[in-house]
Amino acid sequence: MIQSIARALDLLELLKRPQRTFSIAQLSAEMELPPSTVHRLLQTLAEKGFVYRDEQTHLYQLGPALISLGAAAAHGQDLRQMAGPVLKKLSQSTAEDAFLIIPSGYRGLVLCHVEGPNNLRVTEKFGYEIEMHCGAIRKALLAGQPRSFWQDYIHHYTVDAVPPHPLGSPDQLLGELEDIRLKGVALTVGDYTDGAVGIGAPVFGPEGAAVASIGVICPAARVVAPDQLKELVRTAAAELSGSLGGSIRWL
Repeated sequence: MIQSIARALDLLELLKRPQRTFSIAQLSAEMELPPSTVHRLLQTLAEKGFVYRDEQTHLYQLGPALISLGAAAAHGQDLRQMAGPVLKKLSQSTAEDAFLIIPSGYRGLVLCHVEGPNNLRVTEKFGYEIEMHCGAIRKALLAGQPRSFWQDYIHHYTVDAVPPHPLGSPDQLLGELEDIRLKGVALTVGDYTDGAVGIGAPVFGPEGAAVASIGVICPAARVVAPDQLKELVRTAAAELSGSLGGSIRWL
């Protein structure tokens, strides 16, 4: 049992390398263990959410269950708990659904959200995750990562994997990310859901990179003052960043 725990921890250490995604063969060679043993370890970790397996590429990477552990270790506080009041205030001020999204490999995962008062909504459930180039809140999260991560991201989805939602032009994406950095907020219309408007801004931790992003999603027909919504989202992101001991510091 102790040996299995030690091997599982060694496996997680390997998966946190900058390469980010690995095949069973690569992990087997690195750990000098039979592929069958590595596969069993990965299955167990995947069941608990500590490892994620891409069903298209069959590659493995760190899973979303590690996010809360890392946040607790780094900040000694629960990011979800800290974000709750900020999300509630953002939802009340915009009358829309407000979301907090965190990175999960190359995807953005909904950590928590607060529903607005409207019956007609475009919403995502807790734990839902898709690629970071999809929608304003996730693009804001991607924009808050180091530029070196942008290149890794583009390489992953143009060489290593084909995302369910097309990446489009890499140059166009890079231009959008630079624009988000310039303005501090992202706005998309029908980016991956027809008729939906998303507005998002990055949330920074003490190390500089974005640890999350915050924003709202709503039907386009309800957006009559986009600049006002952008300012409300920017303010919410700055408030949560301050609570985490972070500030805008592009890397």
